[in-house]
Amino acid sequence: MPNVETKKGRPEPAHSPLEPLAVRIPTAMQLIGVRRSTVYALIKAGELQTVKLGRATLITMSSLRRLVECP
Repeated sequence: MPNVETKKGRPEPAHSPLEPLAVRIPTAMQLIGVRRSTVYALIKAGELQTVKLGRATLITMSSLRRLVECP
């Protein structure tokens, strides 16, 4: 991966390798390939864990991973 030099002269990765801890509902829909109503049903059933940040509802990546992993 290419590096980008910072103002202090230290090389840093051009793209952050960090994965988000939580995503908005439209992103979650794309990641698991379901409709909005299905995401809300999974939230209501306790299958997906949410976090409120201001007015935004975020779904944790760990709960998305748990949902799609084979038991």
